[in-house]
Amino acid sequence: MTRAVLVVLPVLLAVGCSRPLTSEALALQYEPPSGVKFASEEAGPPAVAHFEGGLELRSVPGTALTLETPAEEVFRLAGMPLPGKAVQQAQGTLPAGAVARYEFLKGNVRTLVYVLPRPDRFVLITFSAPEQDYGPRSSRVERSLSTLKLLR
Repeated sequence: MTRAVLVVLPVLLAVGCSRPLTSEALALQYEPPSGVKFASEEAGPPAVAHFEGGLELRSVPGTALTLETPAEEVFRLAGMPLPGKAVQQAQGTLPAGAVARYEFLKGNVRTLVYVLPRPDRFVLITFSAPEQDYGPRSSRVERSLSTLKLLR
């Protein structure tokens, strides 16, 4: 192989591994971390995208939240049980907008939660994993959130 082919081949392989999800139902585009595959989508409402390995994105229509909305209310509106006891809570910003960030613990399972309020809906991102796997996997999920783009 020539040197040019050897340089281009890894770039093509990296581009080929990219698998962004574009969902009209969720009105977003997102590229999950490497090794996390899209599993299914429910049109809703709320619209939900399920990924292998405990990652889920949910778009809950008709509810304008603030970053200060209690987690209990967020989960009630999303039609989901609270994933345990809150052990961390913070606010921040992603390229897609301002977010509330939570971590929950229930038994030996940790759940990372991001809430992205919009005027006509909110996007709820959850990732759950056993505590022994949580650190490195949640870090990959958090880095991937920079790829989240809202379509409306």
